Amino acid sequence: MLLFKKTKSPTFPRFARYHTPYIGSILLAIVFSIVIAACELGAIRIFADTVDALQIVDGSSFDEPISIRYFQFQRDGVFAFDGFEVVLTEAGDALKYFLWLLSGMLILIFIKGFFVYGNDYVMARVGHKLAFRLRNDLYQRIVSAPLGVLREERTGDLMTRITEDVRVWQTLVAAMANIISAVARVTFFAAAMFITSFKFTLFVILILPLLAYLISFIGRRIRTASTEIQQQSADIYSQLKETLFGIKIIKSFTSENTESERFRSINWNQYCSAIRRARFAALLPPTIEWLGMLGVATVFGLGCWQVITGQLSVGWFIGYIAMVCLMFKPIKTIGNANTALQQCLASAERIFYLLDFRGEADQQTDRNPHDLPTEKSTDGIELKNIRGTVTFQNVSFSYAQDSENRQTPSKPVIDNITFEAKPGEVVALVGPSGSGKTTLLNLLLRFYKVGSGQILIDDVPISEVKLVSLRQSIALVPQDTFLFDGTILENIGYGTPSATDEAIVEAAKRANAHEFITRIPEGYATPIGEAGMKLSGGEQQRLSIARALLKDAPILVLDEATSSLDTQSEALIQESLANLTEGRTSFIIAHRLSTVVRADKILVIKNGKILETGTHETLLAKGGLYKKLCEMQLR
Repeated sequence: MLLFKKTKSPTFPRFARYHTPYIGSILLAIVFSIVIAACELGAIRIFADTVDALQIVDGSSFDEPISIRYFQFQRDGVFAFDGFEVVLTEAGDALKYFLWLLSGMLILIFIKGFFVYGNDYVMARVGHKLAFRLRNDLYQRIVSAPLGVLREERTGDLMTRITEDVRVWQTLVAAMANIISAVARVTFFAAAMFITSFKFTLFVILILPLLAYLISFIGRRIRTASTEIQQQSADIYSQLKETLFGIKIIKSFTSENTESERFRSINWNQYCSAIRRARFAALLPPTIEWLGMLGVATVFGLGCWQVITGQLSVGWFIGYIAMVCLMFKPIKTIGNANTALQQCLASAERIFYLLDFRGEADQQTDRNPHDLPTEKSTDGIELKNIRGTVTFQNVSFSYAQDSENRQTPSKPVIDNITFEAKPGEVVALVGPSGSGKTTLLNLLLRFYKVGSGQILIDDVPISEVKLVSLRQSIALVPQDTFLFDGTILENIGYGTPSATDEAIVEAAKRANAHEFITRIPEGYATPIGEAGMKLSGGEQQRLSIARALLKDAPILVLDEATSSLDTQSEALIQESLANLTEGRTSFIIAHRLSTVVRADKILVIKNGKILETGTHETLLAKGGLYKKLCEMQLR
């Protein structure tokens, strides 16, 4: 449903708001940057005054004391502040004084270096904090999103958003140390230049609107190319995932060359987008530099004329030119930062798309989609002392209702189903593949939301039950067994953190897994590899059954629970399953006749509807679809 998906909001304001928790660190970095700019300006001022002083001292015999001034303020060639006077009586005094000034410059540079370090460290720390927060938030969105939403997303795309897109954002935040410093320098130097010479500075700033337009123009194209690159990175991730998980099929059908060509095509598309972005990004720095030098050359020419005519001192002129050059250097940094910002905004759009997923727990609340979902919400009813009556009342469902695209009509997968499972009853669901059996039980677990009708547990609609409480009351053994990359002990105990080692071993024994586990040298401490790849299919299935046994829930769902077991293992485990289902309301999906013959009730489902209901004997006597399915299995 659209309720689960996303709500569009402007990217940049939301991007800026996401940095609010770090405003203190950012303000600290701004203060550091102002100090850095002040140190640079002070060093330039000392250098310029020293040049003027050297001109006065040059060739002097010191017959009379020589007076020089520092930090003398000159506005458009007119002295507005006399500064500080220093009287030199001999060459030794002059040398000592100039050495002291040199020491002062070195101290300023040292102070600047200290604050540069602080600026870089503070913003790098903010970048890591932000990446940590984003990845946690994104992961929480993924694990909390309804299956109906996740089934429409490619795994590779989700992986790219939580890795590459977050990395791009983190890189920009870390680079903000240079950006903040550049803005501080431009502001500081521009103010000093205006105060020093309004006319000269006016010639310089006339170039800035053109620079701003170029930065904006190129930035928009970089952002478009960046969006394409991130999407194509998702394509690469998806292709790699399919290749790794389907490598046996690829090899068995000798499709290595076909897959290589497909990957090469995806890789080429990303290469073309990357080259286009690189072309625009490479164009910006030399353009800024050329326009900057145009401004410097204009000011240089005017300054030279005023020095020749005696309107300006050489030191003042050198200091002003140095400020102009130092102002255009951070403008170049700002231009490069805009390139990084556009790339980051493209990634931010993709991140916000995922952050706008609404969690399953939000189905029954009006929680803001920008708030993180939490399964610890107090909303909903807590199931306690469950008897185990499960009732389906006129339940219908189609996958289109869980889709963001509501325009395309879809045939119901579950069509007006009604039945009741009494406490402790074993209900078997049989029927052709694709008839809706698994979907029906997915609705019980609220993996999907019922389209119409309702499901009740002990006369309580599950839509009103707290999601955590509902799922803690149901044990599931899925058709597609999945184990985590950990030890056998950890996998059996997954979801039951309070279980003791003895309880885990007992569950493994009842699932007929203890014998093969103890044959392995490391026993229960054996790492099973990613998705349990180090175990056979039957061994994986038995661990999955042991995991459900350990949960000891009042309602049990077995979806083809014995599908991966050989005949001998199946025979051994049937008794365990019989003990497991005793006293529990159990739902069993199975094609094997031996799994369902002892069921209290068998539902024969086809095309999302219940065609027949009864026990094994009564359904055989009817001679309907159930009998045909049994006869097909015995052939």
